[in-house]
Amino acid sequence: MNILVINGSPKSDGKISTVLKEVLAHAAPSSHIETIQLRELDNFHYCTGCMTCQHTGCCIIRDDIVQVETAIKKSDLIILATPTHWGNMSALMLGMFERLFGFLLEERPKGIPKARNAAGKKVIFVTACSTPWPFNWLLNQSRSCFGRLQEICKYSGLKICTTFVLPGTAGMAEIPEKYLQKAQKLGENYLN
Repeated sequence: MNILVINGSPKSDGKISTVLKEVLAHAAPSSHIETIQLRELDNFHYCTGCMTCQHTGCCIIRDDIVQVETAIKKSDLIILATPTHWGNMSALMLGMFERLFGFLLEERPKGIPKARNAAGKKVIFVTACSTPWPFNWLLNQSRSCFGRLQEICKYSGLKICTTFVLPGTAGMAEIPEKYLQKAQKLGENYLN
């Protein structure tokens, strides 16, 4: 299985990275894992809204987005990992999806989009949220972040397998064992 991990966290050693390490440690040994750390993309520009991608099927700006497009095409399973920022994905993750707009879907005249390039691929969502359980869900923090990712997946033809939420990270020194075990099970159940 070709597994693509897209880490949208601005931190190199934060809670998202720790959860991902635990998940990936339990992938099948035969899996090929590629990780893209969005914070490390040196040559990455933001979407200009030119809409050329709708005609070409890819962004007109050919910078590090090419690496992301290539990795998506090769993948069987994509893990989208992002902290929850103001009930949304991180700016890094959102910026990437804005650049992938025409690569992932084609807008059609009658308003129903057509999936491109990622249709049928499986996806897992991973997020961490400073708001503690159950308020991260009740106050629409983690739930809203996942809702935005679900919209992208729905129109891109990506099939959601499962989700992982680490709530209450504000002031959390170590990730509680029950969440590390949940990450382990995720790896065992979906990456094998």
